[in-house]
Amino acid sequence: MERESDSYYNKFKSHIEKHLNVKNVEFETISHFFEVKKVGKKTSLIEPGEICRFENFVVSGLFQTTVPDESGKIHTLNFPHENWWVGDFKSFSTQTPSNMRIEALEDSVLLEITKSSLDELLGSSPVFANYFRILSENASIAANERIIYQLSQTAEQRYQLFCQKYPAIKNRLSQRRIASFLGVSPEYFNQLENRKKS
Repeated sequence: MERESDSYYNKFKSHIEKHLNVKNVEFETISHFFEVKKVGKKTSLIEPGEICRFENFVVSGLFQTTVPDESGKIHTLNFPHENWWVGDFKSFSTQTPSNMRIEALEDSVLLEITKSSLDELLGSSPVFANYFRILSENASIAANERIIYQLSQTAEQRYQLFCQKYPAIKNRLSQRRIASFLGVSPEYFNQLENRKKS
């Protein structure tokens, strides 16, 4: 009979296999470096000023990553969800304080790894090192696209793109949170939503 934790690791293995082939024996080695972590809704993974101690693969659940500007206004960077990684990788890599807040919007399940374990895994598993390289490349591309969209597209275009790219999470988010991601007020977002429906 499959243990609950086995299903979590199977989801992780399936995600790796979307990018490259991994043998069972290779994945068994990889999985030993991770721990299952369950977090409740409204739990904070990291607060500004804290050092990010873990990188996390999201087995299930939904998070919001935000940063404050100098005036104290909160900006949403992303909504990590199933099959995403969540954490502040800059803080994690450099072991310096983060400027991010990451909050669970739902009860969630993670597979977490420490920096020392990740360093060891990257040095000992060519398969995982290749997988992580692919993830890093994809993250860099996504970050560049986000900047371009924010600078060159209207709010309405950004909302249409959000609906196309993230249909699985749109209905799991409040209008206020989506408005923060788009960089518009909740009132203006209401207008966008009404325009989309008409």
